[in-house]
Amino acid sequence: MKPSVSIVIPAFNEEENLEVTVREALSLLNDRFSSYEILIINDGSADRTASVASQIAKLNPNIRFVNREKNMGLGYTVRQGYELATKEYTIWVPGDGGMKKESLDSIFNVIGKADLVVPYIANPEFRSWTRRIISKTYIMILNLLFGLKLRCYNGTILYRTKFLKATQSSTFGYFFFAETLIVLLKSGCSYVEVPTHHQQRTPAKSKAFTIKNISEILKTAILLTWDVRVTRSKRITLNTQ
Repeated sequence: MKPSVSIVIPAFNEEENLEVTVREALSLLNDRFSSYEILIINDGSADRTASVASQIAKLNPNIRFVNREKNMGLGYTVRQGYELATKEYTIWVPGDGGMKKESLDSIFNVIGKADLVVPYIANPEFRSWTRRIISKTYIMILNLLFGLKLRCYNGTILYRTKFLKATQSSTFGYFFFAETLIVLLKSGCSYVEVPTHHQQRTPAKSKAFTIKNISEILKTAILLTWDVRVTRSKRITLNTQ
């Protein structure tokens, strides 16, 4: 049987990019899936994102639009999409079109080979040297803490939805994506890594590595390390059979 997929698209001030992002995602679905849904979630945008998303949803019954007037951030928005997903697999795709169409195609090509498809950036040169050094350090520390050998923790990961829904999030900040991935891997989920290519986002400046975010990452990572290595809490013993 062909799999089914839910695509979560968080959108914050993406009136210029959203339509292209959705169109590119739709062009890759063709006869690859038995069914699909696209969940566009407006995260309190100040521009015309909500209006654009509403019009897109009216043209396709498989596209659902969720409007939230208050901005809650990327992690919270993506998690809401995960909770609304109804298909066998779930993936989130940035509304800004930062990941190239061919990369999403590469992820879809290996669907079903593992519980998770974990992408990593194959063209890091599109980022500044500072951002690349920080990202490499972040990945190295997480690999050491959790005994993993991943090349990325914050990408557009594709999950088996039933396992994703079983996870509990302790944060919706920058560490949200890494936490979800680590919990599932430590629970026994299988994974395959796929190289992806990205392009400069609009706006170009990233706000990921602020003092507030770094503080949140350290706190949550320490708590998760305790759960994984000491207490083996229920959130690290999910039934992945």
